[in-house]
Amino acid sequence: MTWTSSLFISFLCGALGLVGGGFIMNLCVDWYRVSSFEGKSGFAVVGVALVGGIAGALIGLGAARWVAAGTDPGFLKGLGYGSGAVLTVAAVALGLCRLGADLPHEMDGRPLELAIEVRCPRGFSIPPADDYGTHAAVYLPGGSRQPAETLRATEARREDGHLIVPATVPLTTSAARKFLQVRFNAEHDLLFHLPLRSKPQTADLEWSKWIESGWDVGKPEPAKEAKFSARYRVQIVAPEAPAPDPAVVLAERFAQISPDAPLTVWLPFMFDNAPEDRVAAVVAVVEQRQDELAELIRTGDTKQREHALGACGHLQQPGPAVKEALLAEARLIAEGIRASNALAADDPQLPAALMILRSRFNRWKQAWWVVQQRLGLDGRPPVKEIHDLASVRPRGTAMDEIELNARVILDALNKSAARKNP
Repeated sequence: MTWTSSLFISFLCGALGLVGGGFIMNLCVDWYRVSSFEGKSGFAVVGVALVGGIAGALIGLGAARWVAAGTDPGFLKGLGYGSGAVLTVAAVALGLCRLGADLPHEMDGRPLELAIEVRCPRGFSIPPADDYGTHAAVYLPGGSRQPAETLRATEARREDGHLIVPATVPLTTSAARKFLQVRFNAEHDLLFHLPLRSKPQTADLEWSKWIESGWDVGKPEPAKEAKFSARYRVQIVAPEAPAPDPAVVLAERFAQISPDAPLTVWLPFMFDNAPEDRVAAVVAVVEQRQDELAELIRTGDTKQREHALGACGHLQQPGPAVKEALLAEARLIAEGIRASNALAADDPQLPAALMILRSRFNRWKQAWWVVQQRLGLDGRPPVKEIHDLASVRPRGTAMDEIELNARVILDALNKSAARKNP
């Protein structure tokens, strides 16, 4: 086997070592809780992957030359020996890393957490939080990262003059030697010895005895009444409740609507792909309350007006109040276009005004088309006025869409009128 073949085998084994090293280190990030602060975990994965790649290349080259020096040398044989050696080394490294990992203990297949209560000295009040906040966490002497949780100050209570502050912290370690760190601020940063076994048992689900806080070795021991105390118990983390089905929640809300509720409550249930039976139920209410619908068409609340205009498209027998409200809406749109035509092309208010008019016209045109058809009206006058006003401004703005849509509607209405009056 030539040196060229050996180097190619070395390259392939190096690639295998690169992938293997990155894979193992990615697992170790979780197993050993490598911090992601400033990209530490990412750098660790990349660094170990590069080391694995170099080691794999060297192992592959050594295996290739060993095969070349033996009997019946061949490329595939050298690649097999090299890749096998790399995978063996990776498997051993993975096993050693797994054995040394600090993995959390579980009960009934569920993760565990610690419920804690911190008993403060008499007269103590929770100080204002500093930049680091108030929190509690399991602390390991080696400095391994442990998740912290905020103290629930709003749930604090007083017993016999002592303020008792609760918290719940994840128990993500099986280390035998550990502490409980509770921080109110820089002055009150407490550490408690945590005599909890590596693998908690059923007895640990009960509250422990009160444990006094430690103190700095270089300072005298504080008086007993000035010390903080804490107690803990292990809890099994309850499985998260599945998120409710939005469709079911919406159906339940709809079923709870009072028959005399205002249309502003009913109308939102018609839209967003609502089921046909629900739409029909809302339309039945709207048909009986068209005066209220007309008021919503005239309202200054954009969302309510849009809902009311959308409901018009479902009316089988539109009443006079709805017709007049739609004509009033057309006049307001025409006035808005007339006002926008008076603005200069570089006026900063013009783009927003045109976008609002376009949206308003698009909602109105759909409602007006249905109502004028159902009532057998000549629907052209308001559309023509809007069309003529929208044609004033030069092309190239949002007004173009209004003019185009109005022209299409006018053409359709003119054809319909021609058929009725040949």
